[in-house]
Amino acid sequence: MPSLLLQNIFTLLGLDSLPDDRKQELLDKMTELVQKRLSLRMLNSLSATDASALEDMLKNRSMEDPDVASFFKSRMPNLEEVLKEEIVGLKQELVASVAT
Repeated sequence: MPSLLLQNIFTLLGLDSLPDDRKQELLDKMTELVQKRLSLRMLNSLSATDASALEDMLKNRSMEDPDVASFFKSRMPNLEEVLKEEIVGLKQELVASVAT
């Protein structure tokens, strides 16, 4: 069985037959949720000094800004692994909610 990370979320949820536009809407919402969870996790991992520096940076930039991304990567070297954990976590929650 392939890793949950690699499995298609719509197949896992039994939603393969949904129209593509509806799948895209759901995928956008799931992506937004993962991004919010990842952001929260990153923010919680920062020191007070780094949090203050980030706050100053975000006065003029968005979370999607390349400089903000570089800031996080430099302070959270395992960022890719954390992202994978958040994706798998969301998939597990969604599969569990469908199973009940």
